[in-house]
Amino acid sequence: MKTTQNVTETLSLEAALQRAFDDEVKAYATYSAVVEKFGAVFPFVNIIQAEQTHQNALMAVATAREITLVRNEPESINLPKTLQECCELGVAAEIQNIQLYNELLLSVSEYPEVQDLFYRLQAASYNNHLPAFRKCVISYTTPSHNEAMANPMAALEGMMGQWSEFSQMAQKIAKGEVSQEEITKLLSSNFSFIAGALIGVVGASVLGGMIQPEEKKDEQEEA
Repeated sequence: MKTTQNVTETLSLEAALQRAFDDEVKAYATYSAVVEKFGAVFPFVNIIQAEQTHQNALMAVATAREITLVRNEPESINLPKTLQECCELGVAAEIQNIQLYNELLLSVSEYPEVQDLFYRLQAASYNNHLPAFRKCVISYTTPSHNEAMANPMAALEGMMGQWSEFSQMAQKIAKGEVSQEEITKLLSSNFSFIAGALIGVVGASVLGGMIQPEEKKDEQEEA
């Protein structure tokens, strides 16, 4: 996974907390805008409550360390036209959030209570928010039972026609070579059901650390 921050870079405690807070504020504002536009739709209406809880937890830890967090509201939020695309946006946002905490954790190893909070917030994104948005995407892209029964061959041919691109992306994920730009392109493609399945792999890889080509090469040489 490519990121804009060097993984060896560390931040001050205040800077790390502020970056985490900014991301949670942005998520809250974005998901709230979706609810304002489309109504109290799942999973956004549930997740915005969690995002508020995350902000409160970060402010509590910062206050205990005599750090004041600044609430930087997004200047503008450009939402997609459809709810399906908003769910895809949610998937991308949660993947970025997981990666952000991977980076921020490097800066807070000397602060156990902050480290614990970052782990818990990351786990919430990985275990709760990301699966909810994936389920939302799939719910909009999976053919209904009646549609599949009415034209099963067309559905099968469509899936087979996309299989080559699916295989190529899966191989890149396994090698740790997929970039955020490719994730965004994948989510905006016309095979969101397959994209939703792949995101499960991407999310797990982001959290555990993408497999590096050099490590695979070493394993082959040892074998």
